[in-house]
Amino acid sequence: MKSESPFSKLPSLSELLKHPTVQSVVERVNQTTIAQRATGFWEELQASWKEQGRTPSVGELAERLAHRLLGRSQHCAPQINATGVLCSRRWQAPLAEAAVHELLRFASDYQQPSTALMEQVAVALVKLTGAESAWVASSFDAAVSMANQCEGATLVSSPLIGMVDPNDFGRGHVDTIAVRLAEGADLVVVDGSGLLGGPRCGIVVGSKQFLEQIQHSELAPALAAEAMSLAALEATLDLYRAPEKVIHQIPILKLLSTPLENLQQRCERIAPLLAECERIASAEVITRESIWLDAGNSQLSAASWAIALRPVHGSIEQLAQQFERATPQVVGRRDGEAYILDFRAIFPRWDQQLVSAMG
Repeated sequence: MKSESPFSKLPSLSELLKHPTVQSVVERVNQTTIAQRATGFWEELQASWKEQGRTPSVGELAERLAHRLLGRSQHCAPQINATGVLCSRRWQAPLAEAAVHELLRFASDYQQPSTALMEQVAVALVKLTGAESAWVASSFDAAVSMANQCEGATLVSSPLIGMVDPNDFGRGHVDTIAVRLAEGADLVVVDGSGLLGGPRCGIVVGSKQFLEQIQHSELAPALAAEAMSLAALEATLDLYRAPEKVIHQIPILKLLSTPLENLQQRCERIAPLLAECERIASAEVITRESIWLDAGNSQLSAASWAIALRPVHGSIEQLAQQFERATPQVVGRRDGEAYILDFRAIFPRWDQQLVSAMG
C-alpha cells in the first residue's frame, strides 16, 4: 500500500492564499505578480522539506508564501541575523504584519502632520502604561533631548524596554515601562523599535505636567514623529490589547519566546546540511549562553542553541566574509576557532537560506 505523502494533509495553494498572513500581501500585490511568484512554490517547498526531513506547519507555510509573494528588494540585500542579538540599536527589528499593513495604507495616500493621530497614539500609550500623558518624537535621541529640558523631572531613558518582561519567557528580567513609572519616574523615554517591537521613534510617557512642557516647546513640531511612524506605532500598540496573543504577533517577542527545544531541533536539522558544503570542515550543534539584548552599557544573556562552523581552508574571518557576501547576507559571530550561527534571532523561514548561502 502506497504511503500517504505528508503534504497531502496540508492546505492547497488557493487555501493558503486565504490565510490571514498571506491575505494581507495578496491585497497589495497585483494578480499577475502573485501568479508568477507563486509558480514552483510547492515544488521548492518539497525539495526543502526532503533536505530538512520535516513537514512545515501551516503557519510557517503562510509566512514563507507571504515573503515569496512580496519578492526581494531591488535596493538592498536581505539579511539573516545569526548573531543571537534580538534587541539592539544596531538592528531595526522586523515589524508586526499589522504595522506593515498600516504603513502601506499610509504610504499609498497624501499625508499631512496629524495632531489627531498623535493624540490617538498618546491615548493608547496612557492606557497600556498607566502614564498620565505621552508624546512621540521622530527618534529616541530627540525624545531624550526634549525630556532633558524638563527641569526637576526624574527621568529614566532606556531605549530597549517595552511592555513585556522577558523574564516571562525565562530570558532575564527587564523592567517594563509601567514598572519604571510605578517606581516613581516622572518621565520614561524608550525607543519604539526596542522590546516594544514597533518602528524607530522616541516615546516619552509620564507626568502630565512635564509632558505639557514638551508638547508646548517650540521644538516639539519639528521633532515630533511623522504620520507614518505614528500609524505603525498605533498598529503595534493595538496588538498589546490582547496580551495572550501579542507574543505570536510581534516578531521580536515571537523569537524571544521560542522554546529552547525548538531551536535545538532546527540546529540539528540544518547542521548536517551545512557540513556537506565544500567550504565547511565541520558543523557542530552547541548550546551556549547567548547575548540577546545589547543596550551598550548593559547586556542580557540566556541559554540558546547554535551551530559552530569551522572552515576547510582559511581563517574564521574569511569564512565570515563569505557568509556576509552571500545572498542573503548572513551575519553571525566569530568565537575563537569557530563561526557561530545562533538560532535565537533566526526566523524558521530562513533555515533553508542558511544552507543556500554557503551552497
